[in-house]
Amino acid sequence: MKQERLKEPIDVAVWFSQGKVIPRHFRWAMRTYAVDQVNQRWTGKNGGIQILYFAVSAVGNAYKLAFNTKELTWQLEEVYASYDVKVPGIVKVTQLG
Repeated sequence: MKQERLKEPIDVAVWFSQGKVIPRHFRWAMRTYAVDQVNQRWTGKNGGIQILYFAVSAVGNAYKLAFNTKELTWQLEEVYASYDVKVPGIVKVTQLG
């Protein structure tokens, strides 16, 4: 399995249910990915800022998403693919809303 570390900004659509954040779709490199499953969730800190992490599956690959609770921004941190993923360079992603 191929791993790519990215740390690219993305847009994420989520559901809130019983106090949990549930990623449903994310937009990366001008393509929208439907989240098939949230495999794992955990929290961490970066300089005192709480980060919510989500390991999700979409289109047969695994992705690590991170939500910065101070800046209210999302990043795609890593992609785990069963095939070579064409990782784009710097991609401008328009914020929703």
